[in-house]
Amino acid sequence: MKPYSPETLADRWGCSSEKVRLMYRAGELAGFRLGKLIRIPAAEVERYECQNTPSPCTEENSPSPSETMEGRAEFRLARQIGGGPKLSPVNYGNG
Repeated sequence: MKPYSPETLADRWGCSSEKVRLMYRAGELAGFRLGKLIRIPAAEVERYECQNTPSPCTEENSPSPSETMEGRAEFRLARQIGGGPKLSPVNYGNG
């Protein structure tokens, strides 16, 4: 699917194109530039809509527990107290 311009995304969401540009600049929407043009990938639009609308989204689009803030915190804590994966040291050079 083609990426959205701020104008086409604004039509879809019923807001102004300037609002979409502000969201892009603030980092709320990931996108890319083609010269002076801003484009928002369709996958990013779907991600944003799933996170910010009350309608249920499919489970395949929701983050796994390890991708959530809580899951990352638990993983980090497990590493710190010794319950996480064991990392082996790396030797460089002639050791």
